[in-house]
Amino acid sequence: MIKQQVISEFKRAFNFDKTTASRGIGVECEIPIVEEAGEAVSLRGIQNMFLYLEKIGFQLDYDDYSGLIVAATRRNAKSAENFPYCTDTITTDTAYSTLEVVLAPQHNLHDIQSQLEEVLFLLKTFFDSQNCLMLGCGIQPISPPSRKLLMPKERYCFFEKLSTNHLVKQQTGADSSLLNITASNQCHIEIGLEDGLIAANVLNALSGLQIALHANSPICEGSVDANRKANREMMWDVCFPNRLQQIGIPPAFASAESYIAYLLNFKTLLVKREGQYFQIINRDSFSDFLLNQVPATGVSLEGKERIIEPRADDIEQLIPFGWFNARLVPKYGTVESRMCCQQPQNEMLTPSALTLGLVENLQAAHEFSTRYSLSTWREIRIQAARDALEATVEGKHIVALLGEFLDIAKAGLQGRQLGEEVFLQPLYERIEQRQVPADLAIEVFKKRGMKAFLQHVAFKNEAFSYRYKVA
Repeated sequence: MIKQQVISEFKRAFNFDKTTASRGIGVECEIPIVEEAGEAVSLRGIQNMFLYLEKIGFQLDYDDYSGLIVAATRRNAKSAENFPYCTDTITTDTAYSTLEVVLAPQHNLHDIQSQLEEVLFLLKTFFDSQNCLMLGCGIQPISPPSRKLLMPKERYCFFEKLSTNHLVKQQTGADSSLLNITASNQCHIEIGLEDGLIAANVLNALSGLQIALHANSPICEGSVDANRKANREMMWDVCFPNRLQQIGIPPAFASAESYIAYLLNFKTLLVKREGQYFQIINRDSFSDFLLNQVPATGVSLEGKERIIEPRADDIEQLIPFGWFNARLVPKYGTVESRMCCQQPQNEMLTPSALTLGLVENLQAAHEFSTRYSLSTWREIRIQAARDALEATVEGKHIVALLGEFLDIAKAGLQGRQLGEEVFLQPLYERIEQRQVPADLAIEVFKKRGMKAFLQHVAFKNEAFSYRYKVA
């Protein structure tokens, strides 16, 4: 009964009708914040940022567990004209030193660009006053992974309990602490259920191509990572090595039932009761927990045990643990693309444009994805994270494939007749020049050192449009 309720509610969430409505687009941009010399900003610095935002009209959210300010929100008037969810949010990711800018949905990328630039300018104004830098890259350049960087929200504090200590020593944190130094560029595209399943399959299969074009995390812990240009992407694979079925490219899904069944097969995770998180400790899978007639046992961070009766809404805590490169998000009725590193300041919408174009040209994108098996696409993901544009597939250079890939997305955007294909131009230039942001970052770092690298990737006032330059 509970499983059927979960499936029914999941299906109802994806009610977008592309024949009668314009698609909503949302972005989530994670931005590393560092002090002038490149070390991660302090927690106090981020708390002061939130207080600054309150002074200029944002509302603050406090975390019940830590007592810290964890978000600043404001109503987005333009979004409110078309969407019930119309809130811009500035929060943090797993690490307090990684800001996450979550914009209310809009109907086109030009409006997203305008809203994003406004928020970034507010943040840049504050961080300039603190001698701190906002970085257009996908990883902290100096600070190592550590629990010291964790934003101590209750859910995040559980990550160490779900992780291992193969790379990060226990006294320092856990392998999940690698998430404390990464920064991604993600987007949500409103979609119906049938198209959503196809889009999730396509975006997952083709995620290696997006990773190759957007690789931008080669400098970490003060040096060049010789093995990966998209270091951020592959860190997921080592954070939770006993949960690899939750990460990267999952199997293709034929139905909502198969999608939910796959999620339910995850090892048990967290549920929330009376505002507190509990880890289920006596069930092998979430399915065993949800469908078992015998109540389960949950344990809090402090070690307190309690009996947990399963509920249909427990699926809301499970879905965010599907760390696929693309996933369905019933909370918003969207497909979410999650695989790209953060991008340079003036190219932050290239991942959203590429994803939107593929969704708008979904049949062509699907046919393109059938060119190789899923196992080959998974190998492309690994190669792309390592080599970016130098990756190969079946002995052939990946660049020609990337050109076709971009053309599919471009056609999808051109079909919208909004001029949004302009946001793909940096990607065409990367192919033409055989250079992605990671290549440029490595070149600057090797020739001129960390200070020059920081200047290269830091947000710059002159990059803002004219209306902000005269403000």
